[in-house]
Amino acid sequence: MKHRFILFLAVLMITGCSSARFYHNEPALSFEDIDYGFPTTQGTVNGVGMAWHDSGGDGPAVLLVHGLASNAGFWRYNVPALAAGGLRVIAVDLPGYGKSDKAYSTPYGMDFYAKTLDALLAKLGIGSATVAGHSMGGQIAMTMALQGSARVDRLILLSPAGIERFDDGEGRWLMGAVTPAFVINTPEDRVRANLTANFHSWRDELEWMVEERVRMAKDPAFERFAYVVSRSVTAMVEEPVWQKLDRITLPILVLAGENDNLIPNPYLHGGTTRGVMEDGVAQFPSAELRMIPCAGHMIQIEKPDVVNEAMVSFLRKR
Repeated sequence: MKHRFILFLAVLMITGCSSARFYHNEPALSFEDIDYGFPTTQGTVNGVGMAWHDSGGDGPAVLLVHGLASNAGFWRYNVPALAAGGLRVIAVDLPGYGKSDKAYSTPYGMDFYAKTLDALLAKLGIGSATVAGHSMGGQIAMTMALQGSARVDRLILLSPAGIERFDDGEGRWLMGAVTPAFVINTPEDRVRANLTANFHSWRDELEWMVEERVRMAKDPAFERFAYVVSRSVTAMVEEPVWQKLDRITLPILVLAGENDNLIPNPYLHGGTTRGVMEDGVAQFPSAELRMIPCAGHMIQIEKPDVVNEAMVSFLRKR
């Protein structure tokens, strides 16, 4: 298994760096100074300092929840279009990520994140919202639904974690593989390889992702961020939802890329992304699946027009 992991990363490094730029000599970028392309608000939610963007307005609310090791800025190609579609768009930095607080004492986990997002909706006076989660954010969205939040009226799951099944041994391997030291010591070429693996076709305009990740690693807060990433992986394993999908009765739209390199897990499982998603959708009482061709794991970035249209269309079905 370990050898498969190393071989896969080596292939990514070879294929992903042929025309690479390098940022390790650039100055540090603090989490607070990352440019998302839209403003954020700071406040205390569920006892934790958080940052979020709220487009305002009186349209249907959609809460955008980012995935592992990312931030609200990973929705930069979606927020303007969704707001222009008449939606009230809230994009969050989960506690421990982006511009939100990163205290070691915070109980990072799926249950904690779900309750914190429910508290944010209450703080904003939103009685009903669609929760749209990417990857880990999808598992958090499903956890909110399983908690019975009255503020969640439907789900949009983009390349969602939580549907693929992992046995105990696989879970332990995943938790052991992603340690704080592993995150902290990831060299720039590996950063690029990991990011490009999220796409079917990498393009130069996405260089901001590599630059942001390499430069923010010089921020003193990065050590705490690395802890949060590691703890988040543990939480996804220890707080699974795959065995409870039939309990989520809300209307659900699942969006996934046909060429997702991360689902199913390339180190542990065979099969296809479509197969994993079809198995999951079959368990939901009310769900539809849309597979997006020529798209990888980061579908909201790689195919924003397709994703935005699908989201707005789904949200207009009342």
